[in-house]
Amino acid sequence: MNYYDDDDGRRGRRRERRTAGTGRTGNSVREYGRGAKKRRKKRSSAGLFFKVVMSVILLYTAVIGCYIGYTYLNTDETDDFFSGENKVANAVSNALQSGIAGDTNLVVLGTDEEGTRTDTIMVLNYNSRTGKLTLISVPRDSYIEVSQSDFDAMQSEYPEPGSSKMKINHIYHYAPEGEKEEFSAKYVGKLLGLNIDYYALVDFDAFTYLIDSIGGIEYDVPMDMYYYDPEFDFLIDLKAGVQTLNGEQAEQLVRFRKGYSNQDLGRVSTQQSFVKELISELAKKENILSNPTAYIKTAIEYVKTNVGITDAVKYFGVLTSLDTENIASFTVPGTSASIDGVSCYQVDQDLTDYLVKTVKNGTYGETYETVSSEGKDIVVLNGGYTSGLAGTFQSRLTEAGFYVSSIGDFSGLKSDITKIYVDNKGEGQDLQEYFSDSLIIIGEEKPADGDIVVVLGVGET
Repeated sequence: MNYYDDDDGRRGRRRERRTAGTGRTGNSVREYGRGAKKRRKKRSSAGLFFKVVMSVILLYTAVIGCYIGYTYLNTDETDDFFSGENKVANAVSNALQSGIAGDTNLVVLGTDEEGTRTDTIMVLNYNSRTGKLTLISVPRDSYIEVSQSDFDAMQSEYPEPGSSKMKINHIYHYAPEGEKEEFSAKYVGKLLGLNIDYYALVDFDAFTYLIDSIGGIEYDVPMDMYYYDPEFDFLIDLKAGVQTLNGEQAEQLVRFRKGYSNQDLGRVSTQQSFVKELISELAKKENILSNPTAYIKTAIEYVKTNVGITDAVKYFGVLTSLDTENIASFTVPGTSASIDGVSCYQVDQDLTDYLVKTVKNGTYGETYETVSSEGKDIVVLNGGYTSGLAGTFQSRLTEAGFYVSSIGDFSGLKSDITKIYVDNKGEGQDLQEYFSDSLIIIGEEKPADGDIVVVLGVGET
C-alpha cells in the first residue's frame, strides 16, 4: 500500500495502479504526453491560476493545430491561408460554423502531480447568440453528491470512498477506468446546470514548449522579481522592463507574487495581461505559418479530448476572431466550510445558478448607466463570521451619504463575495467601491425588504 496526503491533510491509503503498456503508476496525462520526469513545485493559488490559464491556451492552440493539419498542410501552399483565399479552409469553415447554435460548453481538466485528482477544473462557455466566451472556474474542493449508481461503480474499483458526498476533484480519481473524464464532466455540468459538450485533459509541460517555439513573448515586467524556494529548488530571477521572455522566464513571471503590495490582486493582474499577450501572439499568422508543427504537436501530444477534427475546424473561426480583452470569467461562488467532518468548499448554489443564467442570456459582465443609490432604502445583512460587521458598514455608507434603514444577520449560505440585490439595471453600482469584492444581482428575490439589500461576504472586514 502507498500513502498519500489528502487535500484535508489527512493520510489515506491509495492502491498503486499500473497502466497497461506504460510501465508507470496511475492514470496520468503523462500516459499520452512526454514521459520525462517533472520537477516538483510548490502548489499555491498562483500555481492553480497558472494551470487554469494554460488550459485555455493549450486548448486554443490544439484547435489551431487541428485546423492547420486538416486544411493548410494538405492544400496548395500558394493559397493565402488567412485571407479567405484558401479554398479548402474557407469552404470547410463556412459550412461547419453555420451549424453552431446556442451554447457550447467544454470542461478543461488539469490533474495534480500524481495525475489522480483534478486540481484545475474550468468550463469554457461559448454563446453563439452573443459571440461571448466565458470562463467558469470550479474550485477543486467543491462539495457535491454523486448518484447511487455512480457511487456503486466507483466502489467496485475503489472501496475507499465511504460516502457518495465528496469533493469534485475526487471524482476523477474514483471514477472507473476509461470513464474518468466523462464522470468529471457529468458532475461539473450538474453543479453548474449546464450540458457539457466536450472535455479536454491537458498536460501543462507544453507551457515552455509553446513559448519557446514562437521565439518567446515580449513583455514589460512590472518590477524586479526575485524569489528562491530551496525546498523545491525553484528560482525566480527577473529584471523590470520590456524584454523577450522565454518559456522558463514566463513561468517565473506568472508564479511570482511576493513583491506586489496587494499580493493576490497584483499577481492576478500581471498573469491576466501576460496571458492575453500570449494568446495574441499564438494567433498571429506569422507565428502559425513559421512553425505549424508546434501547434500540431500540442494538439496531439499534450491534450486528451473528445473534440474531433470537424469540431476543431468549426470553432477555429470563433477562437481567432475573439477579442481577448472581452473574455469574461468568474469562479463558482461559495466559501470554505466543514461539512460531514470534511474541510471543503461549500458552493452558494443560488448565486451560482444566477450567474450561469446571466451567462446563458449573454448579460454576464455587462455594466449599465449608474442609477444613484442616494435616497434609496438600503438594508445591510451580515453574511460573514465577524460580529458587528453589518453595523460597521452601516456607518461607512451613512458617512458617504447613503441611507441604511436597518441591519441584521443573513441566514442563508455564506459566500466569500458580497451580494448587492437590486430591482433594476444600473442600481447598486455606486455602492461597489465600498466592498472588497461584490456582485450585483438584478431582479431576483431579495432576502429582506428594501430598495437595495446588501449581504456582506465572508471576505469583508
